[in-house]
Amino acid sequence: MTDMLDKVLLVGMGLDKKIKEVLEDLQKRGESEGSDNGESKGGDKGDEGLTPRQTVENKIVDEGTAVVKELLSVVDSAKTRIEEELSANSGKIRGKLNVAGVEEIEVVKEMARLAREKVDSLEKRVEKLESLLKKK
Repeated sequence: MTDMLDKVLLVGMGLDKKIKEVLEDLQKRGESEGSDNGESKGGDKGDEGLTPRQTVENKIVDEGTAVVKELLSVVDSAKTRIEEELSANSGKIRGKLNVAGVEEIEVVKEMARLAREKVDSLEKRVEKLESLLKKK
């Protein structure tokens, strides 16, 4: 469990560091773009027809997506591990507490249903016998 938390923290710290680096890069490019040729920020296009700002924003999105995918992978594996551990431990705890399981409870329910049916039939028989005794 602590391994998962450590990974989550490391991923979060890595994302924070990467965002700061990209923002600094974006700021440097913006400053150099403003000083180059006195053009407006949209004047110079990158190789793909994008401004440097758009390129950096795309990098941020791509890297953020990769980090989120990694985080989801870590969370998913941790969830699976936790579910397995809880399942194993709940069985041990139930055994120590001497608590009935689902199957045992179903058996008791069925026994109670049969007992109710027998009681109902016996009550009807008793009523018949009492009515016969009153007639005599």
